[in-house]
Amino acid sequence: MIRITLLAAGLVGLSAGAARADDWGCTVLLCLANPSGPTQYAACVPPVTRLWSHLKRGGAFPTCSGAGSSASPIGYDPYEPCQDGYVLRELGRDGASQPACVSSKPVHDCDRADEACQPHDVQAVRHRAQPNFIDVTGSDGVSTRVRF
Repeated sequence: MIRITLLAAGLVGLSAGAARADDWGCTVLLCLANPSGPTQYAACVPPVTRLWSHLKRGGAFPTCSGAGSSASPIGYDPYEPCQDGYVLRELGRDGASQPACVSSKPVHDCDRADEACQPHDVQAVRHRAQPNFIDVTGSDGVSTRVRF
């Protein structure tokens, strides 16, 4: 609760109207570090909306000197995790592979003579709606993954 109160107080000081252009990176980091979401506070909506637009056009993540926070490079993770007991694998033949969630232990007994038998269960992967991410680390060392 104290962290959210401090965050809100910081946002008031960095509101879009009062922030200088070089404060954009610091404002963005502060907003992204909010565990309740980067646009929970109205003051965060314009800078975070600008960030998403900037990143979609291929722009670099803004920097912030002296804020005590940092952001990772942009990452890409297109698939939701497989359920427990399954691992992500590339399946296919002749150079045509597709990702799938495959059971980590055999679930069927197969006779060696039956080439069509598959000992492992295979499930389709789920694609993420927001495959890009950055990890924002606050001055307290706590990291938050933000997807876009």
